[in-house]
Amino acid sequence: MSEIILSCSGIHKSYAKSFLTAAMLQERLIKWRLHRKKVQIDALRDVSLAVKKGEWVGIYGPNGSGKSTLLKILAGVLRQDSGTVSRHGTLSTFLELGVGFHPERKAEENIYLHGLLQGFSPKEIKKMQHDIITFAGIESHLDLPIKCYSTGLKLRLAFAAAAQVERDIYLFDEVLAVGDAAFQAQCIAYLEQMKRDGKTVLIVNHGLESLEYFCDRIVMMDHGSILSSTQTYSSAVT
Repeated sequence: MSEIILSCSGIHKSYAKSFLTAAMLQERLIKWRLHRKKVQIDALRDVSLAVKKGEWVGIYGPNGSGKSTLLKILAGVLRQDSGTVSRHGTLSTFLELGVGFHPERKAEENIYLHGLLQGFSPKEIKKMQHDIITFAGIESHLDLPIKCYSTGLKLRLAFAAAAQVERDIYLFDEVLAVGDAAFQAQCIAYLEQMKRDGKTVLIVNHGLESLEYFCDRIVMMDHGSILSSTQTYSSAVT
């Protein structure tokens, strides 16, 4: 039986939202009773999932289905209201633009800090710094702080920093939509190599066809619940 490297059981996550929202102070004063009333929104409802070592699992569903919330909880950057998460290995994550990067610092400084937060030594960071910068294609912007980068360049740097490190588990949110067409092709080729190397990946994407290409299994989500889990025939490695 294959080793379970990442799992969660009975995950619940909800948010409290004002029954009535208003931007103007006058409306808040007039309708203060309604503003105090809260409604609960369930982002995740009793979600359980297990990922085996070397498995690629895709999470698919409409906007608001809870995909990204689940990924953040599995990554440990968001706390669940109830339920348990079990990780048996190190993590690397690509969750959303700018997470973990300081806008006032340059790319090399951010890579260094990113590496320290992931537990790498300064010597290890120095070794992988060149690969990250080269893969992201940001050599011409090294003298600029991150805040001066375009959205595409920031995404490229974030993906390179997440993918170019040696980890046991990789969590990717919409990674197949990063950058322009040329960089997307580069990302796909790199993900194909990760697949050949037997990496463990959990990936969220809005494109079902892309998930079917890479993943061994696709989990369908809607309204905060898992509806189904279907085995696929991945053609990323032939």
